[in-house]
Amino acid sequence: MGLRAKFAAIFLLLLILPIAATALLEIDRTMAVMIDDLADSAALLIDLTSEQVRATSAPAGENTIVTLRQNSALASFIEAAQTLGRGVVYVRVEKLDGTVILGPRTGDPATTLTFYDLHRMSGGWLPTAGIRALWAVRTYDMSRVVEVNDKPFAIIAVGLSTSLVARRVHRAVTGMLVAAACASALSVLGAIFFAGLIMRPLTAITSGMEQIAVGNDQVSVRVAGSDELSVLAAKFNQLSQRVNLTSAQWEAERTQLLGLVCSIADAVLILDQAGAILFANEQAEGRLGLPAGGLANGKTLQHLLGEDNPLARIASIANATGSGVSDVPVEMSDRAGRAHFLVSLFPLDQQPAPRGLLVILRDLEPLRGLRTTRDEIGQLNEALEALHPSANAQEQHREPDHRDDSPVGSRKS
Repeated sequence: MGLRAKFAAIFLLLLILPIAATALLEIDRTMAVMIDDLADSAALLIDLTSEQVRATSAPAGENTIVTLRQNSALASFIEAAQTLGRGVVYVRVEKLDGTVILGPRTGDPATTLTFYDLHRMSGGWLPTAGIRALWAVRTYDMSRVVEVNDKPFAIIAVGLSTSLVARRVHRAVTGMLVAAACASALSVLGAIFFAGLIMRPLTAITSGMEQIAVGNDQVSVRVAGSDELSVLAAKFNQLSQRVNLTSAQWEAERTQLLGLVCSIADAVLILDQAGAILFANEQAEGRLGLPAGGLANGKTLQHLLGEDNPLARIASIANATGSGVSDVPVEMSDRAGRAHFLVSLFPLDQQPAPRGLLVILRDLEPLRGLRTTRDEIGQLNEALEALHPSANAQEQHREPDHRDDSPVGSRKS
């Protein structure tokens, strides 16, 4: 997910969630009020009808049910309640066995439920329970037994429709959806605007990092303002300057080191942690028989010289232990036959696991030739002294004249 999409998601959650939660809670409260109003209306109609029934008393010897059916006031009240009452479907007076005395015969059984069913459907813990209960148009029935002379006499049933309530529920849900859509549009616009403010400096800093990654040392980023992003850009510019300075110093030291390594007569190798060759001068390539022209780079000494080669073993041990050695005599074969070297290995850093080794091999043959020459010069001097003893005696005789200022002990010696 990109940064713009994340901003859009954050704004969407921050705007839609409070709106949706508030709307659902308000709708749930409204649904509860509507259900209570329906129940109160049904209970009021039942109470009024009950009073009308109790007020109608038959003369002695006459049937009370016939009297109720002939009571025009009660019939007019029931008709007015059905006509003028909001959502009233029927008001009915029944016998205890269900026979209708006054009012319409029955409602539609497919859409008629009891108020107990309505309370059960709307009593869930979800805020949408009331919406689900009042969304469809149904008729809810409430009935009560009427007592006459302290005896159950009849049943009064009232049916109320949710047609008007369902319309209000539809409008409330539609309003909530419209509010959510507006919040979504505002969140998208806010995310676009905010992302534009944030992404421009971040894009500039990212572009600078990419330039440094590809090798451009001197990179500068300009971000206006005095916020955290401008401070980050200033830190990036400082980092770029340090990288440029460090790179220049490293390049100068590298050039100087390579010049020194190439100019010395000893064989020089630079190995990495795995023992692979990173650099080998011409003397190393010539004396050790390595491929010339940099072809040995990337290959290990074990691969080029063999695992039994003493130099390869010493380098492997030094890499494993992180320690160096100095002037270790090593005998191994070169192109001219057996050769003797003084090997020195130096870790490239002081870490427990060094990043590599600097290997210097000094050929012992010139040193042996120099020692032989010095011994021969000494023997020649001894022969000259033996051939000219008088000259040596005269020299020793004149020697005190040149040491007048020397101590007495020194003249005697």
